[in-house]
Amino acid sequence: TGTGKFQIILWVIVGLCFSADATEVILLSFLSAELKEEWELSSGQTAMITSSVFAGEVLGCLILGYLGDKIGRRPVFIIAATIISVFGVATALAWNFPTLILVRALCGFGIGGLNVPFDILAEFLTKENRGSYLMSVEYFWTFGSIFVPAVAYYSLDKLQSWKLFVILCAIPC
Repeated sequence: TGTGKFQIILWVIVGLCFSADATEVILLSFLSAELKEEWELSSGQTAMITSSVFAGEVLGCLILGYLGDKIGRRPVFIIAATIISVFGVATALAWNFPTLILVRALCGFGIGGLNVPFDILAEFLTKENRGSYLMSVEYFWTFGSIFVPAVAYYSLDKLQSWKLFVILCAIPC
């Protein structure tokens, strides 16, 4: 019978997941540039930072999507959000290139599960408002993509800390 408080809260929660997706993807360009200089990485290595996230995302989408159908979307949603948060922050603890690739791939794995909350939202909306709510949740992706440069300006330019940068970027999830 329409939209109530529950649907609006769920819309915000799902939106924050989309912000986290944008944040974890867009931070890659800033992080790669910082680490290329600090760790003296080759162009191929910096490309691997980005590729590792997307490789993890493909695997996460397949596995977490399947699990969402088998064990339920809510537990998979919680698992995916936890993975993104833990390995987003763990990026700051990476002590070398192989460790960084591993934690970014695992973060990507969690990102791959972010289709599950989208499905949850769709299930709790009426046929009449489903389209507009599912489309409007995409605005959160835009918020996440604006959030990253603002955080980069503060943490990378002002404080000179890529570790703080990745920790702050893990906040939306």
